[in-house]
Amino acid sequence: MSATVPGERIDPAAAASTQAAPTAPTWGFAFGEALQAALRQLRSFPVRTGVAMLSVALGVAGIVAVMSLSEGLSRTLVRSFESMGRQVVIVRADPSYEALVLGTANRLSEQDLRAVSRAFAQRPVAPLLRYGAFNNAVALGARNGAAAIYGTTSDYFKLGEVALVAGVWPSVQDWRGGGGRQCLAGRSLARELGGEAAVLGRDLSLPGRSCRVVGVVKGAGSALGFDFERLVIAPLGLVRAMDADGSRSDLEIHAGFGGGDDIDAVARRLTAELRKQRRGARGEDDFIVVTAQRLRSYLDGTLASVRIGLFALMAVVFAVAALGIGNVLLSGVNARRREIAIKRALGATRAGIFLEFLMEAAILTGLGGALGAGLGAIAALSITASSRYFGEPTVSLAGCLYGLATALLVGLLTGVLPAARAARLDPVAGLHHH
Repeated sequence: MSATVPGERIDPAAAASTQAAPTAPTWGFAFGEALQAALRQLRSFPVRTGVAMLSVALGVAGIVAVMSLSEGLSRTLVRSFESMGRQVVIVRADPSYEALVLGTANRLSEQDLRAVSRAFAQRPVAPLLRYGAFNNAVALGARNGAAAIYGTTSDYFKLGEVALVAGVWPSVQDWRGGGGRQCLAGRSLARELGGEAAVLGRDLSLPGRSCRVVGVVKGAGSALGFDFERLVIAPLGLVRAMDADGSRSDLEIHAGFGGGDDIDAVARRLTAELRKQRRGARGEDDFIVVTAQRLRSYLDGTLASVRIGLFALMAVVFAVAALGIGNVLLSGVNARRREIAIKRALGATRAGIFLEFLMEAAILTGLGGALGAGLGAIAALSITASSRYFGEPTVSLAGCLYGLATALLVGLLTGVLPAARAARLDPVAGLHHH
């Protein structure tokens, strides 16, 4: 009891806070106690705790690796459609339609190209005529290589799908007529043939023709096993001359639009124009219009089933981890009965004991989750570096956050039973426990 001066007014709120302050535990103190207890668990049960944390780490690593690889693949493929502030729309013949319905060669034609050019006269529209497969034999002196060979017009360079890294762009005059011979080599092909300096200004041998390399370009990198920088870009007339009857060539139409354009509306209009031009058999479209949005949706749908299967496997791993963490915590409760009783005798509440053990579980799984996030990132980057299938190196921030959140959720759910058991212990019986 404190003395008061007669007539002095006392603030009830200030008095209440003064009385409560000495006994009110802080969150920082509770967390520190839980952290120390969690570390003691590691020292007391190193094998069981280590195995449980490793299970959590493997589950989180799987989530981070899967999401990072899928994001890298999607980003690489979509990036080629969104270059230099433009959005690129590509029209291709539909190979599935060709195989299932037509049963014959189904290719886009010059009439289709003119129809698209008329419909979008204010936009850059360019043909991209691919010769043969994606691994045509090419040679530079005594060095041999393989590349995809494309023929196009100078309008193609306005689309921003490739960027110059060495040399110069081909001259418009050289590419305007049918006899142009200047060409560009992709960066990967240039490295295979001796480097950028080695290819510039030299004649590159193509099937039945040759061209003078004036520049080296980079593209969207590699994905799905295909290197988008292992290519040759030559004048349209030169590539046509390589395939006189057109049996080995496949025409695509590329059109560029501004970043503010409604690409879905563009795709619908483009589809309508080509339907009028081609009048597909049985009323079916024998072509496809590809945009970044459509490609992203397709990839998300395709990869969704893969993610579900892998995440189901991760759920099994987390279940094993939960059993391990629960076993460790229950063993800890039994071993620390005297410690719990002393804390209760000193004024700790059941809620405080429950919270401490629950935080221990969260800390153990959190540490395992942090380790798993690092392992998953390293795994994703290593796989990307050794494979051309998954696109550019990527570490998914969403995957890391999702993995850590899952690990903490597993810890909290697993810790409820041991924490409740610790909170219900009889202090008197605990003091006599040895």
